[in-house]
Amino acid sequence: MELRGTEELRGTEELRGYQREAVAPALRGLNCIVWLPTGAGKTRAAVHVCRRHLESRRGARVAVLVNKVPPVPCPGANGAPGRWSRAGAERGLAAQVHLVAQHAEKEFHVLQKDFRVTAVSGDSSHKAFFADVVRQSDVVICTAQILQNALLSAEEDAHVELTDFSLLVIDECHHTHKEAVYNKIMLNYLQRKLSGQQGLPQVLGLTASPGTGGATTFKGAVDHILQICANLDTEKITSAQEELQHLQRHVPQPRKQYDLCQERAQDPFGKQLKRVMKQIQQHMETPGLPQDFGTQIYEQRIVELEKRAAETFRRKTRVCALHLRKYNDALLINDAVRMIDAFQCLQEFYTAKRDTKDPTERFLTATFEENRTRLQALAGDQRYENPRLGKLEEILREHFQPQGASRGIVFTRTRQSAHSLLSWLRGTAALRGQHVRAAVLTGAGYSSQTQHMTQNEQQDVIKLFREGALNLLFSTSVAEEGLDIPECNVVVRYGLMTNEIAMMQARGRARAENSVYSVLAKANSREVSRELLNEDLVELMERAIRVVQAMPEQEYRLKISELQRVAVASWLMKEARISERRRLHNPDTVYLYCVNCNVVVCRGSDLRTVEGMHHVNVNPNFGLYYKVSSGKIQFQRTFSDWEPGCRISCRECSQDWGMEMIYRQVKLPILCIKNFVVETPTEKRRYKKWSAVTFPVEEFDYLEYCSSTHDQSS
Repeated sequence: MELRGTEELRGTEELRGYQREAVAPALRGLNCIVWLPTGAGKTRAAVHVCRRHLESRRGARVAVLVNKVPPVPCPGANGAPGRWSRAGAERGLAAQVHLVAQHAEKEFHVLQKDFRVTAVSGDSSHKAFFADVVRQSDVVICTAQILQNALLSAEEDAHVELTDFSLLVIDECHHTHKEAVYNKIMLNYLQRKLSGQQGLPQVLGLTASPGTGGATTFKGAVDHILQICANLDTEKITSAQEELQHLQRHVPQPRKQYDLCQERAQDPFGKQLKRVMKQIQQHMETPGLPQDFGTQIYEQRIVELEKRAAETFRRKTRVCALHLRKYNDALLINDAVRMIDAFQCLQEFYTAKRDTKDPTERFLTATFEENRTRLQALAGDQRYENPRLGKLEEILREHFQPQGASRGIVFTRTRQSAHSLLSWLRGTAALRGQHVRAAVLTGAGYSSQTQHMTQNEQQDVIKLFREGALNLLFSTSVAEEGLDIPECNVVVRYGLMTNEIAMMQARGRARAENSVYSVLAKANSREVSRELLNEDLVELMERAIRVVQAMPEQEYRLKISELQRVAVASWLMKEARISERRRLHNPDTVYLYCVNCNVVVCRGSDLRTVEGMHHVNVNPNFGLYYKVSSGKIQFQRTFSDWEPGCRISCRECSQDWGMEMIYRQVKLPILCIKNFVVETPTEKRRYKKWSAVTFPVEEFDYLEYCSSTHDQSS
């Protein structure tokens, strides 16, 4: 949600001319998308619409939805959508709780004098009583998933209807597509609309950048904008047209520069890593293995190899693939930051507890030990250090003078590289001192790759940055969109390759007077090519929006109506296929094997779901197959009916399986599906998520479970 308007507007709903122009159709009750750049005060305009709506309609009720942002695809060839990146999940893992609180505290608080405003997030005590909160509030600010859960709930006390609201405000509405939760809510809305239901809420979408949806042609971009409009049942997509000059004066654009560096002249550390990888691949004795070490493509292919090896119980291949992925991670880190960071990544991997009974694990550990001294020596040789770091040092020295008041963000791809850059800065003599006060800002969700920040830690960092105690952040994509971060003098995109929406969001952070937006990358690299393509895509998007805005009303309505009918029909067919797939196999005929040692540990019929999402094993004999770690898992949030217990792992090979949950004083093991191979009468398969399995899982019955365990113990 746009919480980044200039300071003189805070605490008042007075609108500027361009804001009034953009929301005029919404004030007339039309469904519309407000398209204004980052920093233009979209939220302030939305608050004004909410007030006018509540004042003019008896029994009005508003839902303000914020998003848990999905991963951003790494772009494919020619700008086509690519595969999900590991770093792309950052925003979703971090922002949702912050956004709910920000909306309530920074913008919508001005409504509290006259209306009942309630904020509900994933860690809120209100979450368990959401339906009651809705009935007792005039404005509900919540994550989209909470509303979706309530719409789907079969429990009368927990269920809400779309018609309980008269206005939906949808923040960052460009996420209303495909499998995103916004789109699921709106498909529900469209199905009801097409069936003739009355009383559906008005919809107000807010976005700085609808994007082109991966399209690189003008027609494709227009089709994408029309699809977003159809998904949101939009009658108008509005922007500053008559007031465009006014907008440009108040939201200045940064000066863009390309800061390019050359490849390392020599990379003996990287070459040594590749030699070890070749040695591991020879040990695998598997033909046709990829050779493009140190690339995202190699990672994708090796992940797929590991999945296939797990499904066919080829343990040697699977274990080697896991280790090769870690070496590939080290090569990617070496390319992004320092050699020592890459070495430490491997060192930590090999000092972790391993399955010493497995001969492949023993061979791979011995191979690392044979090369460790050589790798460590190379990693410490400054002659071969990363040229990107020298270029970053130049940028920071230019903008962070001892007496200056600069504020900046360096965006990087992964949490690992954000932490590595902070460590590099602290060890760089020219950048140490009072004039550079830096910290890391990354996602709040768990990651096996590196440490995560708690939500409290994130809030503390943002507060210090806003107050000036910090003036530089090394951040993943979490800081691109949504979080209440003040305007910056310098924004650096450090070796990033993302789509045009992420580029515009990051650029929008550099909106102080005379600010700079820097693209730091290797000369002639894919990152530079992608950035240049993104610039073209932004122009393409803007042209497409203008064409949609200028369409004759009848032509526009016909196109939108057809797109909506197709979307709802496709959704209903997909839901039917999913329902059919979940009934393909009898749970009694399904077996789960440990992904590492291939021991069968339970049947599908042993499983139940708690709160519709946590898959637990209720067979009392299951405890024979796993061991429990010491110490409970710590979360930064509390849950209504349960608390996390300890991590659980395979008793045979120590493979991580999930964790115990304490549900109403009962200990139940929650299983993570990716740690198992699922065997049905037709195939053995590895799944990433439980929703894809081909057998039904019953809901956990607390009373039945207590009764059965009591009978067995007596």
